[in-house]
Amino acid sequence: MTMSSRSNHWSVASAKAELSRVVEDAQRRPQVIERRGKPVAVVVAIDQFEDSSGGARWRKFLAASAEIRASGGAELRVPRRERRASPFGRA
Repeated sequence: MTMSSRSNHWSVASAKAELSRVVEDAQRRPQVIERRGKPVAVVVAIDQFEDSSGGARWRKFLAASAEIRASGGAELRVPRRERRASPFGRA
């Protein structure tokens, strides 16, 4: 299967043969790679990957945590855990 101008799906063979184009097109939108008509992988731009994988959020969390520690820390109040019935318990 070759990539059409309206589609973002590639066979493994065509993606392999046109890897540069797959990577270039991934900068605009994710590119789906299929084997025997079934999706097996997606190529996405690194910015989109980092945003969706939580990498950017994790770095923001670490930066905020470092800022709190640098300013002397903070008190974290965790409410006491309440007992509740287990859905796996016996009746």
